Amino acid sequence: MKKETPMRKFFIVMGLALGLPSTIVGLFFLLHQLVQNDVISWNALLIILLVVVINMLGLMVKNVLDKKNKL
Repeated sequence: MKKETPMRKFFIVMGLALGLPSTIVGLFFLLHQLVQNDVISWNALLIILLVVVINMLGLMVKNVLDKKNKL
């Protein structure tokens, strides 16, 4: 396993932050197609989207707090 240096943690957080908008847009269009084809409901789309966004934000916060604790 690679050693987690502070700079590596910074790049992980930056990658998550920069990838968040494109993840939201891409996931929305994919899920919207599923709603149009009556595979899932609109409420399921919103729940899935919120879970993914909250998970990504949680990962960013976790990495920042880990970096802060090691300093």
